[in-house]
Amino acid sequence: MDRRAVIIGAGLGGLATAVRLRHAGWDVEILEKNDRPGGRCNQIREAGFTFDTGPTLLLMPDVLVDLFSSVGCNLTRYLDLIPVNPNYRLHWGDGASLEFTTNLDRMDEQLEAIEPGSARAFRRYLADAGYKYRVSRDRFVERNFNHWYEFATLTNLYYLLRTHTLRKLDRHAARYFRDPRLIAAFTFQAMYLGLAPSQAPSVYALLPYTELAEGIWFPRGGLYSIVTAMVTLAAEMGVRLRLNTEVTEMLIDGRRVRGVITGDGETVLGDVVVANADLPYVYRSLLNASPWRLRHLNHGSSAYLLYLGLDRSYPQLGHHTVFLSRDVRDNYAAIFRRRTLPADPSLYICAANRTDPALAPPGGNALYVLVPVPALDGSIDWQREGDCFRETVLGRLECLGLPDLRRRIVFERRYTPQDFVSDYHITRGSAFGISHTFSQVGYMRPANKARAFDNLYFAGASTVPGGGVPMVILGSRLTTQRIMHDVRHG
Repeated sequence: MDRRAVIIGAGLGGLATAVRLRHAGWDVEILEKNDRPGGRCNQIREAGFTFDTGPTLLLMPDVLVDLFSSVGCNLTRYLDLIPVNPNYRLHWGDGASLEFTTNLDRMDEQLEAIEPGSARAFRRYLADAGYKYRVSRDRFVERNFNHWYEFATLTNLYYLLRTHTLRKLDRHAARYFRDPRLIAAFTFQAMYLGLAPSQAPSVYALLPYTELAEGIWFPRGGLYSIVTAMVTLAAEMGVRLRLNTEVTEMLIDGRRVRGVITGDGETVLGDVVVANADLPYVYRSLLNASPWRLRHLNHGSSAYLLYLGLDRSYPQLGHHTVFLSRDVRDNYAAIFRRRTLPADPSLYICAANRTDPALAPPGGNALYVLVPVPALDGSIDWQREGDCFRETVLGRLECLGLPDLRRRIVFERRYTPQDFVSDYHITRGSAFGISHTFSQVGYMRPANKARAFDNLYFAGASTVPGGGVPMVILGSRLTTQRIMHDVRHG
């Protein structure tokens, strides 16, 4: 008889874990509280416009290829990946800009025009970042650590020193570039992880490396096509997915979780339970526990999002465009230290219909606008301040070269940190999950197995190896390996 796994949540981590366990012979059922799978990787389709609501770019496509090939399937049968080139255009507050592209000769030319001699420094920065990337994946990201002494080996300590992990990212970049604009250009990517460059370990120089060396990719139809592909694969394999089914309690018997109870009182039993819901929420609300470690986590930043359907196009916008604040340091200070809404916000804009015209009506534009903001801590009342902040964002967009924007909006939806709480139970509305400070990576990150239970596991952004599409899919492999190891060893 097949062993039975119950998975709480149909985010990317839960779906990928379901596929891997089913391939290993398990009977798998996923219980999802919302009416659509995908978690934060969701989609809006209204008035002829299609928007991804969460992640909008794909790095490390080899991770997706590996997931599908590991169960004997070819990714291209389910997903059409398109390279985005140039990757994006970055605009500084002084009006200057830099086009990030996988054409490194073109990068050299642009950098030399900004800071003479920086092209050679850029190549050295990229070589060092590539080393960090390879070491991180091999030694830390793609491994389970059962005990601290497995993580803190002499070999690992050597690599931690060689990759300058304890050095902060902004100081690391300053060793290569003198111009503050270039330092900002090669460090702002830490915000993908909910961190300021002054908080992020220098190892995250690997982020611009992956963009420049491997490229940025876009699945035709949007990032939600990844969810659709995984749901299709899971269904073909026999995984059962139940939507509108919220888990409200776990059945605990000593050191074992016998199953879960849903909101309508149904009991669903399993040999193992895998929680793809937000890990701190699971402990707090489903286990009625609050370990000291979880009460003192750094939850990083969040995001304010506008989804704007426009009746005109702005050709100056590429697929991805970044506008940095005029005072980047003050912008980070507002978000991470003062915990206030930035007066001059940095903006990321995705106009995905530039790559896939089917995502907007002819002549229109589907704009995804993301503004980094603080996570919830009671200092910002979104009910009271939300409308005013919207005007700040729209006004800044119009000043940045999108004239008449307000009059061109035919569809609009807003999303605040509070919505991440109500829709996905994300603690403090942290859009990027638990942050990736040095004390919250590798063995120090919340483990993918609950220490107090023999058969409760975790998948998703708040456990190892971390957040982001490739990381949670890699994490599904680690969670599955952990389960199979435990089964083999009783």
